[in-house]
Amino acid sequence: MITRTVALLGDGLYTWDGGVDYLSNIAGILEYVDRNRKDYAIRLYLVLPMEYPPVRLARKLLSKGKRDDVARFSYIIKVFESACQDVQVVYYRKHIKKLHDDKGRSLQKTLKKIRADICFPVLRDYYPELETPWIGYIADFQEKYLPELFDEQTLTYRENNSIRQARNTQYFIATSESVKEDLEEFYPDGYKVFAQPFAPMAADSFLDTSGAELEKYRLPETYFLISNQFWTHKSHGTAFRALKLLHEQGLTDVHIVCTGKMDDDFRNASYCDELRESIREMGMEAFIHFLGYIPKLDQIEIMKRAVALLQPSLFEGDPGGCSAYNAASLLIPVIMSDIRVNREAEGEDGITLFEAENPDSLASCMKDALKRKQRAVSVQEIREHNRHNADKLGVFYVDMMEEVIKDYRARKQV
Repeated sequence: MITRTVALLGDGLYTWDGGVDYLSNIAGILEYVDRNRKDYAIRLYLVLPMEYPPVRLARKLLSKGKRDDVARFSYIIKVFESACQDVQVVYYRKHIKKLHDDKGRSLQKTLKKIRADICFPVLRDYYPELETPWIGYIADFQEKYLPELFDEQTLTYRENNSIRQARNTQYFIATSESVKEDLEEFYPDGYKVFAQPFAPMAADSFLDTSGAELEKYRLPETYFLISNQFWTHKSHGTAFRALKLLHEQGLTDVHIVCTGKMDDDFRNASYCDELRESIREMGMEAFIHFLGYIPKLDQIEIMKRAVALLQPSLFEGDPGGCSAYNAASLLIPVIMSDIRVNREAEGEDGITLFEAENPDSLASCMKDALKRKQRAVSVQEIREHNRHNADKLGVFYVDMMEEVIKDYRARKQV
């Protein structure tokens, strides 16, 4: 039997919901491998960057209380516990690149202590001298397609980081073929990219969330769900206008429920105010509900009760983003925009595409979903669906890790 110690690196991911979901999804896959393969065992660690206490306090004060890494650590650990029970959490001393670049020594010290065989996903080119085999990761290249959503400083940072990563990284993991193609086109170099297949898999804790207490949310009877952060490119307005069209057609008992952090898009601070104003102008205040940032298992139960999940986003790094991944893993219908990355999921059971930014197209798909109504899906059916996808993802991750480890060891012996 082969036994591997795997370090999942949280730097750059633990601060945003999509990153937390991505990491916890990987953890769930690796735990499945450990439990179900007799020839392969995995010891799993979540590795988080802890800044010096004075620096942590200074950051919190300078950001007027908005930045609280300890709270974010608590959140990611809770999400991990719901997706993967066997993960252990360790910390390393995070350096400040502008003041002192330790080239990954602190991280390497922690990896050596836990005897890690491999570390991923690495988002930044901070660790070019790691002795432990590692795999790089770039979430997407949104700045190449929607540069108007970024200021010049952010555009420059993303560009420089991608250049450095492509130059210093031997291996990358991508969450879609689209990201793989973009990386190879925009920053060609001598690396290899492993593109994860679209094979949504649910954590065991997601299968039965009937115990979630949802009374406090005062949910309507018939609703579609949007589970996104409120960023400009998520295009919530398209869905709200589609709902207005349904009401004009006489379907006045239909609502949209939204979960996710509001007023958080630093690139467009007025986005949520503009959405609220447009809702008022359409007279739809009573039919669009904002629940805010809610516990993961509450979100999943709300998703199960929806007619379908809506994903009107104009850009994602993987098909439909994490909310579509969660819904598809539970065989919940998904209606998402026909952007390039989403077309990778076209043909999957329960997934419908509409023309991006077209409320009429989305309204038509929503109307069809209302006519069909969501059929009852048994837990056994979901388990079988997940087992098939978990086997597929397990092979992908094991093959990727073994290739990287083998290559690192071969080059070390030269």
